[in-house]
Amino acid sequence: MRFSLTTLVAAIFLCGTLAFAQQPGPRAGGPMFFGGTAPEPLFGANLEKGDFPEGVWYLDDEGCLCAKKDNVIWTKDKYSAFVCSFEFNLSEHTNGGFLIQCSDKDNWIPNTIEIQLLDDFGQEPDYHTCGAFYGFKAPSKNVTKKPGEWNRMVVMCMGRSIMVFLNGEFINSINTAEWTDAAKSPTGTDIEEKFRGRTLASFEPYGYIGFQGLHGNSPMKIRNATIAPMKNPDTSAEGWVSLFGDKLENAEFDPEVWSIDADGVLHATKDEVIWAKEKYENFMLDFEYNVTEKANSGVVIQATDKANWIPNSFEVQIFDSFGRDVDMSDCGAVYGRCAPEFNACKPAGEWNHMTIMVMGPRISVILNDQLITQMDKRQWTEKDKNPDGTKPYDWLINKAPSETENAGYVGFQGLHAGQPVVYRNIKIRKFEFPRRGQRPAQAN
Repeated sequence: MRFSLTTLVAAIFLCGTLAFAQQPGPRAGGPMFFGGTAPEPLFGANLEKGDFPEGVWYLDDEGCLCAKKDNVIWTKDKYSAFVCSFEFNLSEHTNGGFLIQCSDKDNWIPNTIEIQLLDDFGQEPDYHTCGAFYGFKAPSKNVTKKPGEWNRMVVMCMGRSIMVFLNGEFINSINTAEWTDAAKSPTGTDIEEKFRGRTLASFEPYGYIGFQGLHGNSPMKIRNATIAPMKNPDTSAEGWVSLFGDKLENAEFDPEVWSIDADGVLHATKDEVIWAKEKYENFMLDFEYNVTEKANSGVVIQATDKANWIPNSFEVQIFDSFGRDVDMSDCGAVYGRCAPEFNACKPAGEWNHMTIMVMGPRISVILNDQLITQMDKRQWTEKDKNPDGTKPYDWLINKAPSETENAGYVGFQGLHAGQPVVYRNIKIRKFEFPRRGQRPAQAN
């Protein structure tokens, strides 16, 4: 099945990530995430993007990835959200793995999520069999082919939500945020003893990707390994427009406060918000920003009262957070409500690239090509307590987020806390979704 841009956005943000469970396996190459790239070789055409010991991993005459020793080939880059697709051919008794979210290549076993690759044709599935989250969760069924036949796996990762398709069938999924017990799964089943040192919820949903090689002395071949990472989008594509207009003609603002210079950089001289005239509900907002040291500002979304916007909106924080342990007041947070999962900020003085995606109650933030924040307002059912038990700042408390409207105004906060923040290339793309019973519009 071919996923269009609009279908994929709707599946993730309107129906929930697990909507993929209702879909047949994606076609070769996998779908492209909106804001993502077309599939590309995971380790490069000639393994130039791979990190591995010399002489261990190689491409054979047919272009298949093979290993001479029990070792791992890693990506050089880290990833937080992506679609990976690959084919693998097992010999008898092969035991390998597809490794994601690795934070420590030198000590990867307790610091990696492994999706098992195993010769288990005809076996009952358990948390060791092919497609299992190894040691944690068994696949729902066994669809592994016989040794010598090619299997195809697709792994879709949206931060903490991970889905596995094997040979065209959805077989497993996990949300690591739910795995808060070191000994038991969220459903009460046992976690394998050797993996009880840390909880999956303690993992950053971000890391290196790799394959385990000649484990158990039984060879495995891999081919057509590709990745389509979620990144900040290409705003030159159709559908993107300037949020405020080239001359701020689509904005409401004080001209003595806000201005655009000859280089298209937006500046403010006071702590006042510049607002877009139009309301938005389902959209992607893309921009670059540059902070000074200790700068503190924000992007306001879903505002229903411009005059009293602080308790009547949500703010995606813009902050000089480089090098910090992030919390719900740091850059990329939904301020006071949802902290980013990890820190992807550049140092003060460098341009950062942020994309805010709002699909009804779902708010996500990509910073410098990494998905760092995901919030579903429907889980925020109390006005004075967040789902993780933290308390929002007093000045934000009004309604429970689950009770707030999804449509609202978009704005940028001005010279807050006395340290300037500047913006450029501010663009927005709206999405229209059909009501129940209507056919979706064709994606651009």
